[in-house]
Amino acid sequence: MAPLTVGRAEVPLIAALDYDGAARSALLALKEEGRTELAAALAPAVSAAVIEAYRQAATFATVRPESPLLVPVPGSRAGFARRGVHPTEVLARRAGFATTRVLAPAGGGGPAQKSRALAERLARESGVVVRGAARLLGRRVVLIDDVVTSGATLRSSAAVLRAAGAEVVACAAVMATPRRQGASSIPWAPIRRDPGVS
Repeated sequence: MAPLTVGRAEVPLIAALDYDGAARSALLALKEEGRTELAAALAPAVSAAVIEAYRQAATFATVRPESPLLVPVPGSRAGFARRGVHPTEVLARRAGFATTRVLAPAGGGGPAQKSRALAERLARESGVVVRGAARLLGRRVVLIDDVVTSGATLRSSAAVLRAAGAEVVACAAVMATPRRQGASSIPWAPIRRDPGVS
């Protein structure tokens, strides 16, 4: 699987599907129309991505025995207000995974960028803030998002988590766009299944 550069470490990035066709349509209907029942159709892809992310995370040798927290990347405040749910969280839970909600959409407004502390600047740039940072100190984290395009959201979310004392050891995505060019894009490989396995 392709690595995602997060800070100075290369972190595995696992995506289950291309952001295309019926899968893309189902995800858009879930996100734009609030059709959360479609999470069931996407659950196998979510499961495959998360399981592989945890497998890859195990290659990060550590003396800490606890399993990494699965942290969903939240959608925007506007999206949450429209839908009442964060799609990534819905997808993970429908696939049977417990998530730890420590990231929340950042609010707008406030002081100018130059007067902000580092954590505030990271939150503004990433669009997320940490809630309950005490739960993160010294913990390993697997980040999960619904779609990866350039990887900017995962990188910035990881930066916010690192600032709170967590170690991001892998990233999972349900889908990734086929975009593979440009300095900010992430080359990735979808999970390949044995053709003989249904």
